[in-house]
Amino acid sequence: MRTIHVEHPIKDTIQKNSEPCVMALGFFDGVHVGHQEIIKTAKTIADQKGLQLAVMTFFPHPSSVIKKGKQITKYMTPLSVKEAMFEKLGVDLLYVVNFDMQVAQIPHEEFVDSYLCGLQCKHAVAGFDYSYGFKGRGNMAQLNTDADGRFGVTTVEKLEKEEQKVSSTVLRQLISSGRVEKVPSYLGTSYEMLGILRRIGREYRLYIDSDYFLPCPGSYEVTLKSGGLVTKAMCEVASTDRPGELSVRAFYDLPFDDHTPVRLQWKNFIADYQMDAFHAQAPMDELELSI
Repeated sequence: MRTIHVEHPIKDTIQKNSEPCVMALGFFDGVHVGHQEIIKTAKTIADQKGLQLAVMTFFPHPSSVIKKGKQITKYMTPLSVKEAMFEKLGVDLLYVVNFDMQVAQIPHEEFVDSYLCGLQCKHAVAGFDYSYGFKGRGNMAQLNTDADGRFGVTTVEKLEKEEQKVSSTVLRQLISSGRVEKVPSYLGTSYEMLGILRRIGREYRLYIDSDYFLPCPGSYEVTLKSGGLVTKAMCEVASTDRPGELSVRAFYDLPFDDHTPVRLQWKNFIADYQMDAFHAQAPMDELELSI
């Protein structure tokens, strides 16, 4: 996969070197099952048409620039993680648009002319609630009008799980309230983070990208994975933690070497610091090490 970082206005060289493609559009934080459906739909069309599969996303999140309503500055999938996930989904080209006030003020017609037609988009795919252009005045109905026959448009309809729309907002609400055990229904897997595990005395610290969106403070049952090694542990989230660091306590002696890259999966909220809640999925003595 080739990643192209785009500043506004788009350089002529980027447009000239672009390839005919089917473009999936969205911010895609979390790359949840709804996002995956958008990308899979785009891939099917790209394969049928013999075109490259492209994704266009933005960084940082528009809310952190426009500063209207709740601002998103932490991510379920930091950009580097999102890139790796896109590559696994078969994406050929990733356009990362630097979202600033200039981009925020682009009229929807100009966005289509410069960012879609200018990058040789032959078919655009996005979710039913996708919006673009100044003040989000462009929507999927408008995209058909703005395309003006220059490219096709496919809208992926709302996906629901447990009678609720699958969205990054719902996932954030679950994670921020500690209900990480409900995340797999929407994400397709447990909420996870990549990091480096370090032994500090008898404790462990996990060093992660400081852009990760953390669950609310409390104790969590987690799974640590590295290659074929898998073990259960407890992760403490505290408001006093330094950004990019998590405290991990093993139920057993961890089988990992110091400074090992690991994948941490959030499995279940155990308790907050006032013990206001306790709903572990299994007794601690039943949690086993598997290799």
